[in-house]
Amino acid sequence: MSDIGIFSTFDLMLLALIACSPGLALGAALGAWRSPGHRIRGAALYGMAGFMLAFAGWWVYLTEIK
Repeated sequence: MSDIGIFSTFDLMLLALIACSPGLALGAALGAWRSPGHRIRGAALYGMAGFMLAFAGWWVYLTEIK
């Protein structure tokens, strides 16, 4: 076997961003809807939370389930 990897670090980060983007979008929409007085702050916080939950879900799926 070779020690040469197919994906670089940048490629792996880009794949994680693409895979977790639905969580980011749904979280941002929910955050903007749930906090009417502070829509931008709510969208940012809920978007980060959605991204982290999606990332955790992918992590568990790829390391434990699959």
